[in-house]
Amino acid sequence: MPLLTAWIEGEPVAKARPRVTMIGGRARAYTPKKSADWEKHIRANLQCEPTDVPVALKIQFHLPIPKSYSKAKRQQAIDGLILPAKKPDIDNLIKAVMDALNDYAWLDDNQVVQVSAMKRYSESPGVWIDVLDGSP
Repeated sequence: MPLLTAWIEGEPVAKARPRVTMIGGRARAYTPKKSADWEKHIRANLQCEPTDVPVALKIQFHLPIPKSYSKAKRQQAIDGLILPAKKPDIDNLIKAVMDALNDYAWLDDNQVVQVSAMKRYSESPGVWIDVLDGSP
């Protein structure tokens, strides 16, 4: 039985590289606004208590179908015959979800012992997240 199952509506955003700015002569790293807003959006749509057990994470990213696709190609994308083998990179999409789930679904992302993820096209962009007990 999943510890958490959630559908988060909205176009998935990849975790961007940290940016550095100088404040008072000191360098300060921060997460770019678009990535930070996506992580906040994920957390705002979750209702869970953080677990302290090992977890397995299953994620399915639903990306918008390009507007340039013909009707036939659009249908192939909906049917899963065409997959989004393009940016955003799946590892950066995963990183954004994992960072958002820290302190929400688990205490620390070092508890994640298994990850399964895929990208697909959809008329309804968003992400399915399943957090499962990863104990042997």
